[in-house]
Order: sequence, then structure tokens, then C-alpha cells
Amino acid sequence: PDDTTRTNAITSSTVQAIDTVPATNLSAMTDPVVVSADKGFSLVFVMFNHQGAFADVKARQAIMYAMDYNKICDNGMAKLATPATCFVHKAHADYKQAKVVYKYDAAKAKSLLSEAGVTEIKVLASNHDWFSSVRAILKENFEALGVKISYDEKKSSDVYSTIDGDPNAYDVLIAPGDPSVFGNDADLLMRWWYSTDVWTDKRMHWKGADSYTQVQEKLDAALKLTGNDQKKAWGEIFDLLSEQVPLYPIFHRKAPTAYDSTTLENFKPISLTGLSFVGTGSSKS
Repeated sequence: PDDTTRTNAITSSTVQAIDTVPATNLSAMTDPVVVSADKGFSLVFVMFNHQGAFADVKARQAIMYAMDYNKICDNGMAKLATPATCFVHKAHADYKQAKVVYKYDAAKAKSLLSEAGVTEIKVLASNHDWFSSVRAILKENFEALGVKISYDEKKSSDVYSTIDGDPNAYDVLIAPGDPSVFGNDADLLMRWWYSTDVWTDKRMHWKGADSYTQVQEKLDAALKLTGNDQKKAWGEIFDLLSEQVPLYPIFHRKAPTAYDSTTLENFKPISLTGLSFVGTGSSKS
């Protein structure tokens, strides 16, 4: 999991392939190491605790407008990410641009926070190394809102053990996710976060809200449809999620994989988190 150890392992030929190449280490990958960056669903999301001030959609939308997406994707992710314009990424078969596409607007963010009566925000972030530069930008964005910011970072396992055990542990959570490792179906991807109790009840405390009920009804109705009718129904859910943002992508990222082109035969990088060696041979004993 350590970026430096992983980078050293591939550049010293200790291993033949690594996933999640750190953006800051891309320049260290030289022949015979090849880097492939395939765009997929993998994302970093912002999640809100609906038990408190962020039950107000204005507060949630304020955070969405507070983030400098271009700086996050160009600088923080070394152009390996694209600002979200929908719950799914543009290459997804069911993509349509969502009704609301968030862009950096600090003035609007401050105005919405004021309308929602928010004066203090507890921000919690997962400390994965590969988006550490992004977190620095987000922290700067949040601190510019003119309200009291409490900011903390924890290991992923500690993040969830913290919020699962304490409903008042956070207001805004920043973390990565990629349920597309289980399948790329739009229904599966949405239900992962928006329908399971562990997320909607235990973590977001969103279950029971009007928007939660609307999403469940629309998901169930869409599941009974096929073809273009189903795609249209999913598009309506994408629109609703873009307005209500109980949890929403900040960006979708490319999955940079580095591999030894001289010792791996027929290796094909994937756009998911992880590595696949199906059909791959090796000339290294």
C-alpha cells in the first residue's frame, strides 16, 4: 500500500506490475516499464452526514460548489482524472450529462452555506497516498469558505470504524471507491452506495429522507425496464442524484498501471482497481 515501496518495486524489477501508480512517480517509470492509464468508473467521492446541518440540500450543494475541480484533476491528479458530470463516467454505456454539473464557485458555496445556517464543518478524509495532493487542495478550498473547519485524515479502515460507531463523527467525508470491480451495470453501481443499509443508514443517515425514497422507487421501476427505456430511467436517477448529492463523485480517474513490457507476455491493463493476469505469460522465473 505504500507508494514509495510500490514504485521502487517496479523500477528495481522486484515485481513485474503494479496498479495505482502515484501521479508524482509517473516520471520514474522508464523503459522497459510501460505505463497505461485506462479511464474507468473509479472515483473519489464526497459523502454527507444527513444527521445535522447537512440534511439541508443547500449545505450539500455548497460543498459541491466549493471544490476547485480543474485544479484537483490537473494538479492534484496530474491530469489522470476528469471532473464528474454524472454519477457514471463519460465512457460508461449509460452515461448522460446530469442535470446539475458542479463547477468551482466559491461565492455561491458561501452563499448556500449561509442560507443553510452552517457555521462549522467537520471534514474527515481517507489518507490513501495516491490522492494526497487532492486532499491538500480540498482542505484549502474548505478553509476558504469562511466557516470553522475541523479537518482530519485516517486510514480507510479507521474512517469507517469511526463513522459507523459515532453518528456525530463527521459532516463531510472524502474517500475513494470503485464498485465496478463487481460489475459495470448502472443499477449495481448506484445500489452499492444508494440502497444498502451500511451506506444509507449506518454511514450517511440518509435512509428515510424523501430523496432516499424517490431514488429507491426509481431504481426499482428502472429494473423492470429494458433497452432505451431503462437507460432513460437511469438518466432520471442521475439527474436526481446530481441535485440531492447524498454522496457524489468529485472526479472519475484513470487507473494507471505500470508493467514490465519485456518479461510479461500478453499482459493487458484494466480500467478497474487491481490487476488481471488472465492470459498473461511470464519469461521471468
